[in-house]
Amino acid sequence: MTKVFFTYVWGPPGNPAWPLTFATKAARSHARKVLTEGDLVFAVGTRGEPTEEAHKGRVVGAFRVSDLEVNTQNYDLPRERHNPGFDSVTRFPFALHPITVWEIIDPNSMFAELVGPLTPNHHLQAQSKIVELDAITAEPLMQLERREVPPAMPTTEFGKGLVIKKNSKLAPKHHGSFTGSFGDHDVWYVYALILRDERKKALAVKVGYSNAPEAREAAHNDPMAFEVTGLRWRAEFQQPTSSEDVAREVEQAVLKRFSKNKLASNGEILGGVDPVLVQSAIALVMRDLSSA
Repeated sequence: MTKVFFTYVWGPPGNPAWPLTFATKAARSHARKVLTEGDLVFAVGTRGEPTEEAHKGRVVGAFRVSDLEVNTQNYDLPRERHNPGFDSVTRFPFALHPITVWEIIDPNSMFAELVGPLTPNHHLQAQSKIVELDAITAEPLMQLERREVPPAMPTTEFGKGLVIKKNSKLAPKHHGSFTGSFGDHDVWYVYALILRDERKKALAVKVGYSNAPEAREAAHNDPMAFEVTGLRWRAEFQQPTSSEDVAREVEQAVLKRFSKNKLASNGEILGGVDPVLVQSAIALVMRDLSSA
């Protein structure tokens, strides 16, 4: 059953929408602890500055949240949002990436009129955390007229890959008055298969990209006859990327860096190289792509 929460904010979610932000890591950790993926968090404008007069005390947005922790500094977001001269990205760095976001456009959206009197403790906690509402109290919020807005995506390749991986694993179970879902699509990974002997010594590293690294592991192990050779490939590193093109680009850049270690029989397999160095190279290439 979907649970409903509320929290105070300085304005609507934006278009594209910000992730659900928190000023402290502890507040985000609290949210992850009490939320179940797919729950709803309604955003209510504060009654004071810097919330604009038109949004004060009103329900301005709703977030169907995931448990994916993100940092607002990895998004291309307006830094002076709702408060000129105040860096909102730095002030609210901790966030959860949303599954779906709505802007509330209902003219009858005064929070107090919809939910009735709440305790002072409810209001105090909601200034920095999310606060749960019971089903009866939350029902009027579920009926508000709203407009879906697309969530902003991280600008880094690491961030994009994590979001796409999360989206691909979300089951179509989030139903109700506010519904959000993702289309089916593959996640493309850059992976490193490590060939190890019975003593777990690394003998070679295969760098590749695939939307199913585990299948690649199985394909490489089929002809190895582990019972005889004592050798086995293991998929010990899988980095999600934002697209097949990016995964291919990362793979080729990493292989180029270790061109002297390529086996003559297979240019995707590296010999005489520490697997940790290969994993570090993948991370460096992805960082370079993000800053390009």
